[in-house]
Amino acid sequence: MRRTGSTSTTVGAPSARQGGVLHRTRTAKVSVAAGLAVSLVALAGCSSSSASGSGAMTGNIRILANITPVLTKTYYKGLVAPFVKSHPGVTVTIESPSGTNVQSTLQQELVSGAAPDIVASTLDPVVAPQMTDFPNASWVTSTPLSDSNKVDGRIWQVATGLQNQSLVYYNETAFQKAGITAPPTSLDEFTADLGKLKAAGYVALQTAGEWVTGAQFSMMANPGLLGGDPTWYAERNDKKVTFAHSPYATYLKAYAGWVASGAIPKNSLGEKYQDSIDNFLAGRSGMYIMGNWLDASVDSAKNLPFKVGVFATPTADGSAPKQMSGQAQPYSILKSSKHQALDLALVKYLVTDKAAVTTSLKSEGNFRAGYSYSGSDLDAAVGKIVDTAPGTVTGTAGPGVNAGFGNELNTVVQSLYTGQSADKAAAKLDSWWNANAGQ
Repeated sequence: MRRTGSTSTTVGAPSARQGGVLHRTRTAKVSVAAGLAVSLVALAGCSSSSASGSGAMTGNIRILANITPVLTKTYYKGLVAPFVKSHPGVTVTIESPSGTNVQSTLQQELVSGAAPDIVASTLDPVVAPQMTDFPNASWVTSTPLSDSNKVDGRIWQVATGLQNQSLVYYNETAFQKAGITAPPTSLDEFTADLGKLKAAGYVALQTAGEWVTGAQFSMMANPGLLGGDPTWYAERNDKKVTFAHSPYATYLKAYAGWVASGAIPKNSLGEKYQDSIDNFLAGRSGMYIMGNWLDASVDSAKNLPFKVGVFATPTADGSAPKQMSGQAQPYSILKSSKHQALDLALVKYLVTDKAAVTTSLKSEGNFRAGYSYSGSDLDAAVGKIVDTAPGTVTGTAGPGVNAGFGNELNTVVQSLYTGQSADKAAAKLDSWWNANAGQ
């Protein structure tokens, strides 16, 4: 079957035929349902490639970008505009996913031979063999988490900053009406406060369908899973540990209880990510687990009917959690690109130019050592949580994590809404991990 891609936007010199600096095009995307079986295993046979800087410095660069309520096409256009202006003969086309997300779109495009030049999004390491190696240069190795995200010793993705994700945003007015005098620190306190918020007439915990459900769960549970044992995923690969006897089981039990009690409405899975933001900002919900990029949506909201506070996700024993942290606005270069030198120059600009990096960090309230910007009170509150956190942990993708784990976790957490027990949910994670070991 065929899938039509969304509108792309090109930034660059005026075209004689199109008569303007900006023009829009439609691009056809091919979805090969069964063809993905050929996919990345066969494609992984490509020889290694390094972005050494060879090639022409003119042409059009296609960027497949993670488009969000904050990271819009307009945002990316503005981000690359100074580079385009200083490089005559260069245009940059921003493309949004035609599939469910960037990862699925990229896989479809790899199979169909229509891959972009650059991807601006976090990617599962399963696609790392299709990405160009970045050079062993200081500007590469100094980017956030570049070393910890290596695959087979290769840096294949560089980022502008860090995102911290183990955060709970809350409606201060709702807390007051519910009689909650201080943010909860333990799971028991969190559960009790959800009950108070529900009794006060609020959706106690705002969530949504799509990717949100599993992401929120990992933001909350991964500090417990990995905080005391950073090698847990490796131990799971060696069958030394199981999800059924891990902190995940504790959080799954708590989550199932929240659904059963109505603190999380069962119809939440019908909501989209943007719906969840809108509902929280409209004052309908009491708490909302989300990464620090929510700051931008809160700060840009007009006539907000309440003040937003933030605290670290609760832990089983009430101790301060490590923050689940990841690369913010990362970039990868496809080996198949015909513009390797130009791609490398653009990515270097995006992750090293002071103005570009500062714009990137400020757009979502992200962090990077050596960079500062004037932020909101909410940014400062998140910064205080980050500064006092005892460390960081990884998420549901990366070296040692089976490809597709994040998607499976999302499916399993969503099964709690339809009556799956926490024990069976944990057992399902173990079964999936065993079946997908080494992928």
